[in-house]
Amino acid sequence: MTDDIAFWLGYLTNGKHLAWYASFQFTIFAAIVGGAFAVIFGLLGATLKNSRLPPLRLIGTLYSSIVRGVPDVLFFLFFPLAFEQTVEWFVATQICSPEAIAAQTAAWPPCREANWLLGSFEYLMLASVSLGLVYGAFATNVIHGAMRSVPAGQLEAARAYGMSASQVLWRVHIRQMWVYALPGLSNVWMLLVKATSLLSLLQIADIVLWADRLGAPNFLPTVGMVHDDWRWRYYLVLFVFYILVTWLSERAFDAMMRRAGRGMLSEAAT
Repeated sequence: MTDDIAFWLGYLTNGKHLAWYASFQFTIFAAIVGGAFAVIFGLLGATLKNSRLPPLRLIGTLYSSIVRGVPDVLFFLFFPLAFEQTVEWFVATQICSPEAIAAQTAAWPPCREANWLLGSFEYLMLASVSLGLVYGAFATNVIHGAMRSVPAGQLEAARAYGMSASQVLWRVHIRQMWVYALPGLSNVWMLLVKATSLLSLLQIADIVLWADRLGAPNFLPTVGMVHDDWRWRYYLVLFVFYILVTWLSERAFDAMMRRAGRGMLSEAAT
């Protein structure tokens, strides 16, 4: 019994498991920052779709329509790579001499000095922006519909009090629309949280990658087989983690709904 306890204490506190526990912060960071970007892009997209100028309405409509139609994985891989190579190309135009370009043997970057070496944090930020762009398109439709649900009488009353168009938009229209938007945004948030399992595609050692590594059959020549295929056990931990995040998210959105509904008409808050 004592040997079993010592084995599990040593096994669950080794360096690789500590790295796995630390990688949960990557998933939480990507979800929170990506969600913030999604709301920002959603507000911008909905504002464009509600614009009186046809070109701006077209931009908002194209953003919400095209991005929603692109598979998440494809966009998740495309945007960080395109952004990285665009930066390297721009830097190359500034610092790469013709001799350096001619001496470069690899196809990319144009010269060695233009190579942008990204770390985990940079990839994590690119992943968060990618999540925000993708799910901001969904949030755009949710917020756009919520803005159309705000009673027109409230907007007319704000204009009658002498508010400018921007004041009506930000102080009345967007303020009142949250109670209509939050139920739909909660669904967008759940989809975004699930998409954080794609972080390993961007060379980020996230919880899914570590679970796959730790659960794979482990053999050490000095002690023999430590364990066989335990991946399902590690995936079960991730299953419980995402269920816990879902439960906490539902509680948080319920609280935000009650907060947003204060002072609103009863029929709008239901």
